[in-house]
Amino acid sequence: MNEEYQDDAQEFEEGTGRLPTWVSETPYWMIAILIHVIALFIFGTIVVLEQQEIEKERKTIVKQEFKRDEYDPTKKRDLERKPEILEQEKENPILKIKPDKVSTKPKGTDLKNKTNKNLMQNSVNDAFGTSGAGSGAYGNRNGRGSLAREGGTAATESAVLAALHWLRRHQKEDGSWSGSDFLSVCDADKYGHICTHKDDKIAYEPRGVGFEGYDVGVTALAMLAYLGYGHTHRDGEITEFREVMKKAMLWMLKQQVQGSDEATAGLYGAPSETLEEWIYNHAIATMAMSELLLLSRDRLKLTKSVENASNWIIKAQNPGFGWKYGYLTGRNDTSVTGWMVLALKTAKACSLGRFIKIKKTEYQPAFDGALEWFESATSSQTGITGYEAPGDAGSQLNKYGDVYPFSKELSCMTAVGVLCRLFSGQSRRDDDVKAGVGHLMKELPEWRPATGKRKSKINMYYWYYATYALFQFGGPKWKEWNEAMIESLVPTQRVGGCEDGSWDPIGEWGYAGGRVYATAIGAMTLEVYYRFKREQE
Repeated sequence: MNEEYQDDAQEFEEGTGRLPTWVSETPYWMIAILIHVIALFIFGTIVVLEQQEIEKERKTIVKQEFKRDEYDPTKKRDLERKPEILEQEKENPILKIKPDKVSTKPKGTDLKNKTNKNLMQNSVNDAFGTSGAGSGAYGNRNGRGSLAREGGTAATESAVLAALHWLRRHQKEDGSWSGSDFLSVCDADKYGHICTHKDDKIAYEPRGVGFEGYDVGVTALAMLAYLGYGHTHRDGEITEFREVMKKAMLWMLKQQVQGSDEATAGLYGAPSETLEEWIYNHAIATMAMSELLLLSRDRLKLTKSVENASNWIIKAQNPGFGWKYGYLTGRNDTSVTGWMVLALKTAKACSLGRFIKIKKTEYQPAFDGALEWFESATSSQTGITGYEAPGDAGSQLNKYGDVYPFSKELSCMTAVGVLCRLFSGQSRRDDDVKAGVGHLMKELPEWRPATGKRKSKINMYYWYYATYALFQFGGPKWKEWNEAMIESLVPTQRVGGCEDGSWDPIGEWGYAGGRVYATAIGAMTLEVYYRFKREQE
């Protein structure tokens, strides 16, 4: 028998098909574990290889559409619009392999809808494309596939890059930016310049120093500018920008209020007794940190923070309406409500992507209330959206009467209303949307400072909201607006010295937020081509 057993074993070892002794004597549960480990290893290898292939393709796409030059502040930037970049797409081999189906009818909830940016739709692609990363070319904000198609140029990208380098040079060591104290780091600038530019024809603090109390807000705007360019604390082509974002994220996390008080817990930055508008800080910071979570997928550092911040916004809303300066104040205004809508839209994408634990149904009342507020604040006769009521003059920094642009009462809040309506899925044929867009087109961007009794036409807050609204609206009106916006922003960006890459903070909120604010929101405006995806059939 022993000889027969040994023969059988030998036959198996030679491939006769019978189980060897070590297998037959091994517990079944151990064999099962071994099989699962092998399967997981194979699956993981496949996923890694696929991810490497996607990254390789993404870099190929970026390289083919737009060659990104190294930033050199001593070299004259490309300030001229170059139409030839618009022709590159015709020869793009990627598009030959994966042709875009372009139509003049963007997707929406029905054929009358102009946008897929529906606040109520239940998809993680709601605002940020199909990759789970930032939207833009091919569903990835690091790409630039929509840049040329939507009207961006080498000049706009050059301006964005210069702005981000100015922000990098003026970030404080603790990771924040300060509207009022950014000059404190200028002495360390390696080019040996200090921000002391003066222009007597421009009515603003010459060096661009803003008000105290907005550090959380301007830091969030700067973070959004880097996020729009595809950089987080984990990802991005430029190492320096990743370091900038890491420092900014850690600083912002330290600003968040802890505790059990519903009126303050979760706020980015404690309420200020001397600054009524402190709520802007939280709204913009929530948008920035939510977007950072979406792009970086850093659940460990960001999930709880974004969840708490978003919950505060939901709880602070006046039931059935919007928000203003505080927690359940009973007052509403279009400006604050607009930022809250953008913040919750980004947070909702985090929820749908299972980055935070807030049910999608919790967002619905917030969006419904916001839309109700926009309806109540919009004149049925003119389509102009007011600040606190139809036709009002908007918010006022009363002691700075000459800093307001001539168009303030007509367009700024209307731009906020149009963008939020389109983001909600309202049709471009909606009467209020068409009326609002009509007003925006009457007041195209123009860099015209105040001279004598003639008021300034510069309003970068208005330009930011209207640019994003017209981008979503699309068509010939977007093309006309985009050309005016580029001609207003690109040639007027500062060139040379410590101010290289910045914009002068002209106007009401430029006066308050300073050069940091103006530079960040200018960069965000020029990132419109790839920040929020606009699907086309």
